[in-house]
Amino acid sequence: MYPRTLAPNNLRTVRDAAANDSDKSWTVPNDEIWRLLWASVTLVSTATVGNRQIAIVVSDASSNVVLTINAGAVQAASATVRYLFFPGVPRETSVAVGELRGSIPADLYLPAGYSLRVYDSAAVDAAADDMTVAFQVERDQTSPAYSTS
Repeated sequence: MYPRTLAPNNLRTVRDAAANDSDKSWTVPNDEIWRLLWASVTLVSTATVGNRQIAIVVSDASSNVVLTINAGAVQAASATVRYLFFPGVPRETSVAVGELRGSIPADLYLPAGYSLRVYDSAAVDAAADDMTVAFQVERDQTSPAYSTS
């Protein structure tokens, strides 16, 4: 069981609004464990024809994929869609008012060395589509006696 010490200073909100990039990743620092609380992804697609597929991928420290969460619908060219991922939310299969909701596991823990990747798995126009990502994690420090095995 992972330690649970939720306190305001244990919350971290990460934002990446770099333009011309629809493939972003983060790695859990060596002395931390993260629990993913929510993620918000906004993709502004170019006019390049093709359906974009937003995915969240968790990989272990050896780059083995542990979990893939795909949005419930694809995004066409020349569109802006905001994807919201929260625990317990039903997976929507169509965009409503520019938003699409999806579910993540309630206790999604990422040990030190794990990575979180958010990207357009179809890679339609990866160097030109603009993707903004924000997510919040609950962080906990690992101790010398802690082991992930």
